[in-house]
Amino acid sequence: MLHFTYSAQDAPQGSVRKAPEGMPAQVPPRRPVPPRPPAGEALPKQKAITDEPEIAPPPKWKAVAKRVLIVLGLVLSLAMVYVFLLMGEPDEDSQLTQQNATQEESIRVPIAAAEIAGTADMNPLAVNFGKPVLAIGGSGVTLQKATLYDTAFHKGYARRLLLTYAFADGALLSVVSIRPTAAVELLKAGRYRLNMATIYTVAGMDAVRMDSDETVCVLARSLDAAYALLCPVTHEAELGALLKQAMLMQPSTP
Repeated sequence: MLHFTYSAQDAPQGSVRKAPEGMPAQVPPRRPVPPRPPAGEALPKQKAITDEPEIAPPPKWKAVAKRVLIVLGLVLSLAMVYVFLLMGEPDEDSQLTQQNATQEESIRVPIAAAEIAGTADMNPLAVNFGKPVLAIGGSGVTLQKATLYDTAFHKGYARRLLLTYAFADGALLSVVSIRPTAAVELLKAGRYRLNMATIYTVAGMDAVRMDSDETVCVLARSLDAAYALLCPVTHEAELGALLKQAMLMQPSTP
């Protein structure tokens, strides 16, 4: 078996190797490694080195307020459009007001007052009145007379037909038909107080009751005219029967 022996150049065979001069005999200790910052830790933001002022991002509340204002603006715009549409379409009240105004304007020239006895034909007066007339049929009262006349009202005239009835004891019952309907305020002469104890109807129309010291007044109104029944307090007990006998008489032209 062959054995190979290696030696440095010019070194005698079989001698021990020596370390070069100046080489440290021991390994210097390792320098301590600084600990790394924990993962995820944000480094402080460095400010730019410049003379210009730093641009700060807008606060979040301003963006929220801007969105809220935009939504409110849209809602207000839709509401205004809805209001304008409603104003453009006349409702029932405005149509009734326009109709009342037309009726008021239609009575510009007064007619001559006329009066007839209760036994005469009342149809000519009803024709001149121009609208259905409230009358009392049946027993209990007797028609004494009918009077047609005009009264100044709102730069025009109010036309009324007054039917006067008599009870057996001579007390008088007045039944009034008046147009235009706004002229119903002419019938509320004196101090009346509203009575809501009972609901009334007159010839199929809803009615209200007002009381004074001497008279019970029952008011009703249609689209064409207003009507009133004026009953003395002494005959208040007969009021229900009288209202049941009330009817609208349609004028008939010959």
